[in-house]
Amino acid sequence: MLHIAVLAAGPEWIAFVGAPPEVVRSAELATWLAPVSTLGIAALLAGLALYSLAAAGKFRSLPLVKPILGLFAAIFVLRGLIIVPALVQGRVNWAAPVDVFIVTSSFAILVLGVALCLGLWATRGSRQPPTDPPP
Repeated sequence: MLHIAVLAAGPEWIAFVGAPPEVVRSAELATWLAPVSTLGIAALLAGLALYSLAAAGKFRSLPLVKPILGLFAAIFVLRGLIIVPALVQGRVNWAAPVDVFIVTSSFAILVLGVALCLGLWATRGSRQPPTDPPP
C-alpha cells in the first residue's frame, strides 16, 4: 500500500523513497515507467502477502508456496545486503549519497528476508497441505 500511496503523492515522494532517477523523472513527466514499475512492485508484494497467508494456513493452499516464498526470501536478503557496498563507498547507485532512509529501508527488507528464510527453515521437513481437503 505504501508504494501505491507514494505513487499518488507524486514525484517528490517517489524520490524520497529512493526510486531511481528515471522513475522520478517519469513521474514528473507523467509517462508510463513510474506507474507501471510502482504498481508492479505493489503487485509482487501483494502476492507475497497472499502466499505468506496461504503458508500460514489462513486459507486454501496455493501452488508452489515454499519455492515462491524462497524466491522472495532470496530477493529480499540480496536487496537488504545491497546497502553494504553503498555504506563502504558512501553512496548509492554510484551517485546518490547514503541517507537514513536508505539504510533503514535496506535493514527492514533484510529483516523481512531473514524472517522468511527462518520460517522456511523451520518448516523444511513439513509437507504442504493438499489444496483440497479429503471428503
